[in-house]
Amino acid sequence: MRGALRQLGLRRLLVTLLALSGAAGAHSLTFSQVDVHLHSDATQLTVTLPTAALTHDPGALPGGTTTTSLKATPLPTPVTQALTRLVTARLHVRAAAGTLPLTVTAVRAAGENVTVTLTAPTARGTVTVQSTLFPDDTLHKTFLNLYRDQTLAGQYALDRTQTTATLDAPREATTQVILTFIREGVRHIFIGPDHILFVLALVLLGGRPRTQVKIITAFTAAHSVTLALATLNVVQLPDRLVESVIALSIVVVGLHDLRALHNPNRTARDPRTALAFAFGLIHGFGFASVLREQALPPDAAVWSLAAFNIGVEAGQLCILLATAATLTLLRRTGPRVTRAGLRVTATAITATGGVWFLQRLLT
Repeated sequence: MRGALRQLGLRRLLVTLLALSGAAGAHSLTFSQVDVHLHSDATQLTVTLPTAALTHDPGALPGGTTTTSLKATPLPTPVTQALTRLVTARLHVRAAAGTLPLTVTAVRAAGENVTVTLTAPTARGTVTVQSTLFPDDTLHKTFLNLYRDQTLAGQYALDRTQTTATLDAPREATTQVILTFIREGVRHIFIGPDHILFVLALVLLGGRPRTQVKIITAFTAAHSVTLALATLNVVQLPDRLVESVIALSIVVVGLHDLRALHNPNRTARDPRTALAFAFGLIHGFGFASVLREQALPPDAAVWSLAAFNIGVEAGQLCILLATAATLTLLRRTGPRVTRAGLRVTATAITATGGVWFLQRLLT
């Protein structure tokens, strides 16, 4: 009976890990951006819409519109009319005098995005922005930047569950930026199963506390460096390359785990610290995708970067604590069960990483 329950638990673990491959390969995250400049004589807005999200929004654009046709200059009139209707229907700005009427002044192609420029009357008093640009996309985020003239006064991340943001006073801007991007860092870890599996593969074999600290420190130091470089546009790598190497990193560390479990008595040097640092450099570019998509203004970049990194580390710490607790419970079942469970887990991790690698390399 005990053996049957153990086999059932291991099968469930294997199915869960392999199922993640479909979730990671089937849907890509998209981000829109809304910049609102509050001037004394008018309100100006710039809305940046990703073409990938537009073409997957049913009814948003005329039939036959593709990401390629959205790069045309100028955009076809039916497309500009559709985008005008979309933005004015799904974006609202309210102030003391009520809802401000929005007037679209330009719609332009911008590479992988489309930008819509709008004007509105002067906003006085408390300003509330409501955005539901892509209501059917559960993972889509809209980054909202509110400026008083040229000074950043508030920065927010909106989604299906949080559609509004209110600017009460400029003095709250720094605190709001920090809290917003700490949440985004934590969220990015937990919606990124590839990062979760890589960390899990690194700590799966356990070891002395000093060894664990070295591994995690190496990973943190490496991805912090490239997260900063990529966010500040100092170094850029193609997204396809980054995502493929991230998947490959899971395979490499998973294979190391399997080899170590197959030969538990070998005395070779533990390469996990070096692997954590080397692949951590690539994972940093993956973490930077959220901040890079938002095109942070110079006066907010440092705060956003630091807060996002704190959020990433907080999410990573949660994963490590959960993994340590699970491994402790597993070891109490005895050496044979522990080895079997670790082998099944390492096999599932390696297989999942391999599926992701092929998906990302070939698509």
